[in-house]
Amino acid sequence: MSEFINNTEKRINDLYAFTKGIISKEKGSLLVKKHQKAIDNVKAFDVVTIVDRLMEEGVELPDIKTGINKTLNMFYSALIAKAIPDYNTVPFLKSMADENAELNHRLIALRPFIKEINSKYIGETEKNLALKSIRNKVNELTEFEVHYIKKENIFFPYVEKHLKEYRCLPLMWSYHDDIRGFAKEIVAMIDSSEIDMKRLNRLLGDLFFTMYAIRFREEYILFPVVFDLIPKTDWTEMMEQSFEEGFAFIDTPEKIKKQSASTPAKPSGSSKKIFGKAELSGALLDFETGLVNIEQAIMMLNHLPVDMTLVDENDEVRYFSTPGHRIFPRSKAIIGRKVENCHPPSSVHIVTELLDEFKAGNKDKESFWIQMGKKFILIQYFALRDEKGVYKGTLEVSQDVSEIRSLTGEKRLMD
Repeated sequence: MSEFINNTEKRINDLYAFTKGIISKEKGSLLVKKHQKAIDNVKAFDVVTIVDRLMEEGVELPDIKTGINKTLNMFYSALIAKAIPDYNTVPFLKSMADENAELNHRLIALRPFIKEINSKYIGETEKNLALKSIRNKVNELTEFEVHYIKKENIFFPYVEKHLKEYRCLPLMWSYHDDIRGFAKEIVAMIDSSEIDMKRLNRLLGDLFFTMYAIRFREEYILFPVVFDLIPKTDWTEMMEQSFEEGFAFIDTPEKIKKQSASTPAKPSGSSKKIFGKAELSGALLDFETGLVNIEQAIMMLNHLPVDMTLVDENDEVRYFSTPGHRIFPRSKAIIGRKVENCHPPSSVHIVTELLDEFKAGNKDKESFWIQMGKKFILIQYFALRDEKGVYKGTLEVSQDVSEIRSLTGEKRLMD
């Protein structure tokens, strides 16, 4: 056993050295020659470990992405030769793999139109029709967003819980954001009066490469690593939560037999008893300005026209409201999750800096606003402090204020 462990450690160290060499722009042929044996024997867990080390070491994200893209080209043959688990035995993974298969069909259907717009013999009318087809098909690809949302908000929290080397997840999330950006720019460019064909071809190539790469990394690296790590009950919970988000390009799977509801994760260091809604039924909650029962309290929070998320003093997500139409996706899997893991790498530093300001007492409130399509979204953060001024967490409140911004004049209560 010790020899196996030593061999595994040596292989991972060699692969890590190879990847660092690629990132440092050492000569590729010499690196391959030096580490050929490790490359030929690479395993899925090796890749996860390498990325985890790079992220923990603080290597810049763009450098990691460039290095991993190149090294995975070298690892591809060895990884694809390895047997992968039977995803049909885990409904959540089966649905994700089925979505990937349908994505592949749609990417293939896009290729002829890309070839057509680059033909020397195409006329202007035909070219415009082909560009319109590309625009429509790229728009269809954006429906795959639900696949990435389920990974970020349902799958990733469970991986973090069971896999010590989970830092590959922010890297994968950043690729999701790249895909979103590529698709958005392609559609905007085709809709514009002037099209930079060189830039358009580059964007289409980036979109293809990244979507294919993420599918490969899911099915041949991440899924196999966690397949046996995550218990069946957690896989079942993930599938149940998937029905709330929906499915990309596939029919809604048959619902599996519902398991007993899981208990929300306790706050760090807490040993306090958790009371469910049924246990509190009939009891009154003293809100100091009034008494309400638990059903009324839940309805009150969920009928407010805002999304609310509560983060405690340990930076762990404790609660989110469920209004009729959420602005940002949430799933029960994020309860107990560190808040920095709930944001893409591009914005996580803003969140952590803001929380540090709240904890230090330098700020009590911060507001941001963004345009999401036709919606104008106001996002506000409020520091929560007890009567002694001790920081107890942060409340995030998001609201579509488009209608409020358009109000003019007056409308009285009885009008």
